[in-house]
Amino acid sequence: MIVLALAFYAGMLLNKLKMQKVQALKLEQQQELTKQQKIEDRNNNIVESIRFIAKATAQKQCNVSEAAIRLTVLLETLQLSKPIDIAATYPALTAMYEKVKDMPTHDERKSYPVKEIKIMDIKRELFEVEVEEDIIKESAKLAEFTIL
Repeated sequence: MIVLALAFYAGMLLNKLKMQKVQALKLEQQQELTKQQKIEDRNNNIVESIRFIAKATAQKQCNVSEAAIRLTVLLETLQLSKPIDIAATYPALTAMYEKVKDMPTHDERKSYPVKEIKIMDIKRELFEVEVEEDIIKESAKLAEFTIL
């Protein structure tokens, strides 16, 4: 009788353990789904921003160096299973980004002497002229960007 009672109790404990494992697995799956949904929502917001900036750039409403910085950073922040090869797909944006990414902006720019700022601006503007047409073409493609 005692052995039978202990066997029954052991069976109940094993069943309880099994149920806990099932609940833990369900919770883990739900957390993964929630995580994937957040990533998808974030990516969709980034894609909207990419399209908006690209349209403005293609219509020459946005400076190409600013567009290069913004678009490159946005493309880099997308969380995709297979990352985009930005340098190969958008070489003009990448080239412009590489030229201007280290240039000071905002308050940091104010700390530089006026002469240095003018020299940096001239260099940036000369390079913008070189790549503007290509960046506008790449922006026209990005205006229709999707991550499907």
